[in-house]
Amino acid sequence: FKHFYAFLEDPYFWKLVRNTVVLNVYMIIFFFPMPILLALMLNEVKHLRFKKFVQTVSYLPHFLSTVVVCGMLVNFLTHEGMINQLIVFLGGTPIQFLMKPEWFRTIYVTSEIWQGIGWGSIVYLAALTGIDPDQYEAARIDGANRWKQMLYVALPGIAPVITIMFLLNLGTILSIGFE
Repeated sequence: FKHFYAFLEDPYFWKLVRNTVVLNVYMIIFFFPMPILLALMLNEVKHLRFKKFVQTVSYLPHFLSTVVVCGMLVNFLTHEGMINQLIVFLGGTPIQFLMKPEWFRTIYVTSEIWQGIGWGSIVYLAALTGIDPDQYEAARIDGANRWKQMLYVALPGIAPVITIMFLLNLGTILSIGFE
């Protein structure tokens, strides 16, 4: 228990807790809806080859090692990296992303979205396949376009899964991975 007391009395304890909670709140706000949106978009794609290609490309970063992903981020975000080249091409000035602390949260959340969006969409794609096709047909007969079908058939159909996944994500609000 002496180590717990030492940690709780450490002057950085509350700063660490605050940073952890802030990062996880950002993850819930920005990361959580992304796999749902990707699954809804993939569900609307009718061209099977394109759909499989997008799924493969979006799943791939999940299977890369964290070290590889971090290396790629460093290469993308350096002063001469791809992101700064794009900024210069559009007429802006390069930004030292990796040298400015105010960019850390943005980089962290964006990299988590990039690495996890495809894998996270699998659950929602599975839930979308469980929706009765007759519901879509009834919506079409009632005059619903694809947007309305997604809004009034697909989203309510996967709402229980969204709720369960949201509650599971809330349970991890005090954890941050080794990334």
